Amino acid sequence: MPNYQQGYEDGRSAQRYSIQTSRQLGKGLGALIAWAFIAGTRVTVEALVAAPFLILGFIVMAPMDFLGPMLGIVRLTGIVLVAFLAFAGLYWLKGCVVALRHRQGRLWLLPFSLCVCVACVLPGWLVRSLVISSFPTAGPLWGWGLGLAFALFAFGRYRFTEHSAPDLMDWSYSHGYRWTNK
Repeated sequence: MPNYQQGYEDGRSAQRYSIQTSRQLGKGLGALIAWAFIAGTRVTVEALVAAPFLILGFIVMAPMDFLGPMLGIVRLTGIVLVAFLAFAGLYWLKGCVVALRHRQGRLWLLPFSLCVCVACVLPGWLVRSLVISSFPTAGPLWGWGLGLAFALFAFGRYRFTEHSAPDLMDWSYSHGYRWTNK
């Protein structure tokens, strides 16, 4: 005959185990959801920062019908290649800006303003357009505010007046810097 006290203790132990397992599962799911949200946000931000270069790649590759379907591997590779070369051109121009900034005069402001327009103002305008088209009830102030915030974010990210470049674009930046210092 089973002991009542033993059955009671076994039931309480199983309940504690079930609560502990549920708590661990909840923490794991919460961490997974947070990671997915952060990763999704980061991918979205990277896509918006790279949008001008990707749009340029799309514009260059769109009329080339002989390359096959628009979302085919050949055209997508071409879009990425054009975007990469445009991004390299931006860092080449940044190298020129930094080198010219160390000289007398204000000649550096011309390539600097071009860099800012392409890499900051254009993505900010795209964010503004995205907000206005996605949320028609939002006031224009929201669109302009978020667009300006994103433009400032992009400006802080590129640091156009500092002697720095990501490892992938260091070669292009160095060529622009050396070409201007000749």
